[in-house]
Amino acid sequence: MEIIIKLNLALFAVISFIYFSSCSEDTPTKTGEGIINFTAYQIPGCNSHYPLEKTSQEDTCFSYTFSDTLKVDFCVTGNCCPDSNRFVTSHNIVADTIFITVSDTAANLCQCDCNYIIHIEISGLPNNRYIFYCHYLDFEYNELVIRPK
Repeated sequence: MEIIIKLNLALFAVISFIYFSSCSEDTPTKTGEGIINFTAYQIPGCNSHYPLEKTSQEDTCFSYTFSDTLKVDFCVTGNCCPDSNRFVTSHNIVADTIFITVSDTAANLCQCDCNYIIHIEISGLPNNRYIFYCHYLDFEYNELVIRPK
């Protein structure tokens, strides 16, 4: 009986480790070219100096730098509480396109809106040019990112 309990505890520990490590937002992805590392997080706090909505296609809260690592900052809108650790991202890289999906884990808690910045870093990208496509609710970013020569 004692052996069965120890085996069950060991099995529980292994399953817990796999589950919690698979939920990480710091995810390496293998490609034919090597390993691509993806990290995403919300910059804490409400950023009221950015408008909540784009007034034109060029008017975005989108910026990037691209050397060894592609670093992207972009805005998403959500209610004002809580103001940290509320967004979850997923990613998929296919050929020259980076697909990002953002989900709000704390929608509709308050009756006020705020602009938040999501920061993404992707290293190990083999190409020098990508289409960065991000979907959040009914809002999309579709931006060309180019690594300088």
